[in-house]
Amino acid sequence: MRPGQHTRGRHHRVRTEAGTSLIELIIAMAAGLVVLGATLQALSYFQQQFMRQQREAAQQQDLRLGLEVLEQELRLAGSSSLTLTATDSVAFSANLHALSTTLTAAAAIGQMALSVEDGQGWDDRKTIVACWAERCETLVLARDGQRYLLTMTQPLTVAIPSGASVSLLNRVRYYSRRDEQGVLRLLRQVDGGASVLVGDIREARFSYWNEMGQAVTEPALVKLVVVEVTMSDRGIRAVREISLRT
Repeated sequence: MRPGQHTRGRHHRVRTEAGTSLIELIIAMAAGLVVLGATLQALSYFQQQFMRQQREAAQQQDLRLGLEVLEQELRLAGSSSLTLTATDSVAFSANLHALSTTLTAAAAIGQMALSVEDGQGWDDRKTIVACWAERCETLVLARDGQRYLLTMTQPLTVAIPSGASVSLLNRVRYYSRRDEQGVLRLLRQVDGGASVLVGDIREARFSYWNEMGQAVTEPALVKLVVVEVTMSDRGIRAVREISLRT
């Protein structure tokens, strides 16, 4: 064996072994990248699914709570307080905050103030109703209520006896309307101020029925209001049948 021959062979084997290891490493890295890409894609899919489920759950929760509020307020109104019965909206009067008091002195025709037990918390321009002996008179407040006084915008046209009950009436309306992007929403309006009750709906439909189970449109005849709301996403639908007190 010539000098240096063994050394050259060893160097050749090292280079061959090193080259093979590098190819294997590249293949392993490529396989790892494929696996990593598939894993990231799966994670992205599951994240999107989770976010969609969370969004649907939130929409269903908003829908349930919104219809509960509508039902509670409609029950406060009663059948005699409906003012609008349309397929896409309903309007009525109700004492939402249970504000009521009693006249402590008789009020004469032409008088513009009522003496009451407690008039605090009654905002100006609100509608109030005084009732006695199966008769009621609707009035409007000229200013915020005071401790023992409620002031009207117009003089009384009838005398009101001491002991008459006085309640505040809120004007309430539920209706559907599209926003600037064309998204249909169910809104709640109280005394002119509106807020979104349920967003991104496909349809909100109101129907009205009398005590005989017949569809009616005259507010005074309505004994049952049926509310149907369908969400845009996956067609989630909720129905409430609300019996009105007489």
